[in-house]
Amino acid sequence: MPTYTPIYTRSPRVITMSGSSGDEMEVRMYLWNDPNSEPVSPTYTLSKPIPSSIVTQAEFDIAPFCDEYINHITFTEVTALDTAETDEYCYCTVRTYKNAVLQNTFYYIAFAGYGFFADGQNPTVTPTLLDEGEYYYKEGVNSGGVFVYNDGTTGWTATYTNLVTGATQSAVLSNLVNVIPYVYPTYLSAGNTLEIKKTIGGTPTVQKTFTFTPICEPKYTTINCDFVNRYGAWQRLIFFKASYQNYEANGSEFNLMPEESDYNTSQARRQTFNRNAIKSIRCNTGFVPESYKEVFKQLLLSETITLDNVPVKLRTQNVELQEHITKKLINYQVEFEYAYNERQYIL
Repeated sequence: MPTYTPIYTRSPRVITMSGSSGDEMEVRMYLWNDPNSEPVSPTYTLSKPIPSSIVTQAEFDIAPFCDEYINHITFTEVTALDTAETDEYCYCTVRTYKNAVLQNTFYYIAFAGYGFFADGQNPTVTPTLLDEGEYYYKEGVNSGGVFVYNDGTTGWTATYTNLVTGATQSAVLSNLVNVIPYVYPTYLSAGNTLEIKKTIGGTPTVQKTFTFTPICEPKYTTINCDFVNRYGAWQRLIFFKASYQNYEANGSEFNLMPEESDYNTSQARRQTFNRNAIKSIRCNTGFVPESYKEVFKQLLLSETITLDNVPVKLRTQNVELQEHITKKLINYQVEFEYAYNERQYIL
């Protein structure tokens, strides 16, 4: 089995080929989801000539084609080590040809993430698909999961440490794309740190560390917000405090002509058709760590968001990224719109 290089699909992934004026450059892409179903024939074939003796490179962006093979619907909670849904990433083999002669073969595993401008062309993908930091979850309740890509060349492990007792539990991340719970099932009341380790030179070396802290919320009904983060993996954000729902109706209004000049005064002359409504909700996080500003940057850039497994989209387009130096208590408030009309109209 080849070693797959992880790439993003929401940022360009450029294959560069060099040649002489008039050389015909070709890229053949093989895309699939199931690990054992690589296609025999190319899924896409891209080609272009080297334009001149001055411009001697041809560039191909393969990211949009990979993105077509990735789909996130809902996040399924996990209570133990599991494999990620195969639809949430894809495999890509790229073979490059110059004048019909094979030049190189590249093996990629693609996630629906993105790099930032400062990362430059073809940003490097971290195997652990979540930012380091402290995260809150509802005390005693199972929460989100961390996705880890195992590059297959070294051993990967996850170590949980109970925040109260210091007890530890470990799991070997043997799947290609692993998903493990934020909190070990028996630590739900206490919380834990989670260390993702990679064996380097025979020694397990920490790659990322997370802290998951339980929050007691006896008054309000918490809301689970699952979204696809910058790494192309599900991430859970919990809104702990008061939420406010809104119901907004709409329709198309017309002036109707009467059937005859001696019209019936009991009939409406202005009528509204295609009445429907959109429901929205405004949510509050409660007091959170300063590191949550990175969470909200990624939430605002996410294209897939659910609230308690119901699809939504953001109405809020602007969020102040708060810091403790200016605000001692940090709370974020955002508004979502449910991503469907209330009255069923789809045939």
